[in-house]
Amino acid sequence: MLLDGHSATSVAANLGISGASVLYRWKAALLEQSGPAAASLEQRVRQLEEELRRVERERDILKKALAIFSQKM
Repeated sequence: MLLDGHSATSVAANLGISGASVLYRWKAALLEQSGPAAASLEQRVRQLEEELRRVERERDILKKALAIFSQKM
């Protein structure tokens, strides 16, 4: 859920838990116990995931541009 990219719903189903809300409560409690370091790491993961999505979009645009320019030559 934090780092592996699985949705809370799928994790809950795999664990046999009735809903994702239980997982979110567990996650909040764990982060609270872990202190600011865990919250900081989670924030950094979110930032890196955003950057990855941006770079992937840029890559896709460049691939399309390359295909277009390759056809014209």
